[in-house]
Amino acid sequence: MRAGPSGVLRALPGDTPGGVSPGIGGAAPPSAALHAVIDEFAYQPGDRQVLRGIDLTVSTGELVVVAGPSGSGKSTLALALAGLIPHRIWGEFRGRVTWQAGGAEPVDLTELPLHEAARHVGITFQNPEYQLIQYRVDAEVAFGPENLALPHHEVVARVRDALDMVGARSLAESAINSLSGGQKQRVAIAAALAMAPPLLVLDEPTSDLDPVGTDEVLKVLRQLCRAHGRGVVVIEHKLDEIAPYADRVLLMRDGQVVVDDHPRKAFLPTSAWVQAGVRPPELVMLAEQLPERFCGDVPLTVDEAASRLAASGIAAGVGGDTCQPRAGGQNFPAAMEAAGVTVSFKGKRALGEVSLRVREGEWVALIGANGSGKTTLGSVLMGFAAPDDGSAWCFGRPVEFGRVPRQADRVGYLFQNVDDMLFNDTVAAELDFTRRHGVATGPNAPSAAQVATLIGLADRTDAHPYALSGGERQRLALGALLTRAPAGLILDEPTTGLDEAHTTALFDLLTKVRTDLGSLTCLLITHDMRLVARFADRVVALRAGRIVLDTSPRQAFAQPELLATCGIRAPAISALHSRLAGHPAEVALSVAEFVGLLGRPAAGSPSC
Repeated sequence: MRAGPSGVLRALPGDTPGGVSPGIGGAAPPSAALHAVIDEFAYQPGDRQVLRGIDLTVSTGELVVVAGPSGSGKSTLALALAGLIPHRIWGEFRGRVTWQAGGAEPVDLTELPLHEAARHVGITFQNPEYQLIQYRVDAEVAFGPENLALPHHEVVARVRDALDMVGARSLAESAINSLSGGQKQRVAIAAALAMAPPLLVLDEPTSDLDPVGTDEVLKVLRQLCRAHGRGVVVIEHKLDEIAPYADRVLLMRDGQVVVDDHPRKAFLPTSAWVQAGVRPPELVMLAEQLPERFCGDVPLTVDEAASRLAASGIAAGVGGDTCQPRAGGQNFPAAMEAAGVTVSFKGKRALGEVSLRVREGEWVALIGANGSGKTTLGSVLMGFAAPDDGSAWCFGRPVEFGRVPRQADRVGYLFQNVDDMLFNDTVAAELDFTRRHGVATGPNAPSAAQVATLIGLADRTDAHPYALSGGERQRLALGALLTRAPAGLILDEPTTGLDEAHTTALFDLLTKVRTDLGSLTCLLITHDMRLVARFADRVVALRAGRIVLDTSPRQAFAQPELLATCGIRAPAISALHSRLAGHPAEVALSVAEFVGLLGRPAAGSPSC
């Protein structure tokens, strides 16, 4: 690897020796543990305690999952574990975070310079934009190892291995600003892996990844723990996906750890998680509802659940009167439409002759792998990006590319990175911006106070937007759009950083708006398949810039092989239904629906 123009690091022939980088995938480091005792932490004196009564130990070889509602202190705990609190992030802190390797004396991370603490504990942030500083991907991943003054061949090997681990080798020479949100997330994880710390803390590392990409990253993290003796702490909302890989699951609530157990025990009773505003895994909820079928077992994978139910003689099928199709604008005119749209960036095709019609009142989920063109299509429909070929319409008018306000009087657009939308000094000012500046609004536009209540921020109106948690900022950005009472919405990953309670509240709110107005059109760009199952009328899947599937959620989730080619996996309960029923034409979309479809156990079938 050599320094190229603008500091880009290049791998040259002969630079990289064969084999796996010993820094990332070699011999396991000595057994070590991180011990955090945090009596209290508040960002400002007199403010509420964000962390309190924490006594947590994480050993190398463990994969520990931290879950909890938005604002429960998860991200703050991550910052404390990595030694960023209290020296880089000031606050009122009482506690100690120590690292102890083998029989050596414990090292207090709260007293170490940050670059030394990073040798013990690495971290990736909730928003990868905050930690990507180089122009090119390979330079970004090489930055950390180079600053450790490692030998040249070792830096090259670490870059190669880290990108391979997260499935981003093909992006090595790409400009970071050309990547999708999920691709940036992969690069941020690769950069952390390349540093090869004995313990890694990842704050929602898969929030912007497609389901297949999520599984790939989780397998890498488990391999780091099992085969290479690293320790991993993952803060995550995707409990269905990560539970099978975890050694321990923690539930945080009001700054405290209230559950710490193996995943087969931690989620029971599920009512404790629901009350906390966190969505427990679907298969755990199923086992809790059918104790006589699972005989006390708690399945964490579709294979485990299918095996247990098949052994009890259960078959599942869709009854014509049980799974009713959803209505959503079938007979209404088009609200948003693309016709033969083709878009290329720097010679690389992002969309190829895509045609899509979203009718008034319809809720359409746009799904697909990272980089498949979802956000690009949404940008064309809003007028942010002009196509190379084709045309687009917004509520009967041609989209004026480059003149977004011409579309914004009818459609609100929620960015994938909502921090790009927040620019006022307080929550109240953010919500009142439309009225203060005389921007045209739709009929029956709610007041800023009404929206603040609807999005659960009525008690935070004086707070600065960047003092909110990631999930709270997400709700604030959507709330700012709702003050205009738009006829349509384009939502790009709207549930990133949101817990179950706030996700449900958000979409219950949109459902109410839809009912009250008689019509609300929504194009939902998402990787959250449970969200699709609950709210979408229609599913459109993109693969490499082309539409390959356009159908109902029930029919879409009954096609696992096709979905896999789009980087998508059906929700666990839909996948289980498909497995048991022998790939039916339609599948159930919820645990309650699936339970209602279960056949009676066969005569003589085994019981508990």
